[in-house]
Amino acid sequence: MAGIYIHIPFCKTRCHYCDFYKSTDFGARNDFLSALKKEIIQRKDALNHAQIESIYFGGGTPSVLKVSEIESILQVIRSTFRLCPDPEITLESNPDDMTASFLHALTHTGVNRLSIGIQSFHDDELKLMNRRHDAAQARKCVQQALEAGFQNRSIDLIYGLPGQSLAKWKKNVEAAVDLGVSHISAYHLTYHEGTVFYDDLKSGKIREMTDELSISQFKWLRHQLMEAGYEPYEISNFARPGWYSRHNRAYWEQKSYLGFGPSAHSFDQRTRRWNVASLGRYLEAVESGGVFWEEEVLSRQDQYNDYMITSLRTIRGISREYLDAVFGAPYACYFRQEARPFIDAGYMLDDQGIYTLSEEGLFISDRIMEKLLFTGPV
Repeated sequence: MAGIYIHIPFCKTRCHYCDFYKSTDFGARNDFLSALKKEIIQRKDALNHAQIESIYFGGGTPSVLKVSEIESILQVIRSTFRLCPDPEITLESNPDDMTASFLHALTHTGVNRLSIGIQSFHDDELKLMNRRHDAAQARKCVQQALEAGFQNRSIDLIYGLPGQSLAKWKKNVEAAVDLGVSHISAYHLTYHEGTVFYDDLKSGKIREMTDELSISQFKWLRHQLMEAGYEPYEISNFARPGWYSRHNRAYWEQKSYLGFGPSAHSFDQRTRRWNVASLGRYLEAVESGGVFWEEEVLSRQDQYNDYMITSLRTIRGISREYLDAVFGAPYACYFRQEARPFIDAGYMLDDQGIYTLSEEGLFISDRIMEKLLFTGPV
């Protein structure tokens, strides 16, 4: 089984926290759609005819596309690759794009999962982030999606915002639970270079949240969502039983996936490939048959480190049996040596050879990860 990611590089506005590749200029929209379909067809043999179990439209803002454009992309994928009988097909979307007519038309395309970028239910926080919608639109679009027939609805939230109190964050989480969505992704704000928030932080216009308050917000998030029946299957992702994101799990379980569009990444266990983060260069190269990507062949050390990074974040954890079988004694011994202090301190759990982070270990996951990564000679 494998996955497909489609990067739609268009946004109506730029959010102040976002560093993903995107453009607010829609002038090349038709050229992009043409090039995207050509790239899909060009790479028809890249997965060795593996079945596709998930398709994910990300961006950018995929919901700025017309329903007919989404459908035409899916038609090319269906005619080029072998899909499983019930693929998960996700569309990232913004609340202000999600009209009732758009949603009803979307149900006929095969899209069966919505990932809605709400981020907050407070209008002042939405304005701070330069989001286009307000809290009322956020609630309305989630309800309209259900009325249109979308049972599989995920929403995104951001915590750690400058000036965000614990009380305001609690209300965001409670509002998300009250909406009854099947999946919630909650991410701590990161100040990426090149974003408005990064510049504002460096200039002193805004201040970063304290570690103590960040931890309090994360603890409340986990407590409230688990109390409401959501399972924390990855550090930032929570789902009701049976509603895990199949596409995201493919990343964490190191399954193969193809990425189409500018800046999209691909992975086949042996190599990583990433497309150029430039719409102009992407269009020119696809049309001319030129190279629009870079690629690296993964060493055994790279593969081990990837396994550490992806697996420790999840409830699936790191398997001692898998380490021994796939990476052999040097890597398995190194892992056990570096993990032992964290196990003894209660930050990691060892359940019959399955290693996961404890509740307290979640708060120092970056430090644990840094120790577990293999950087020296074998």
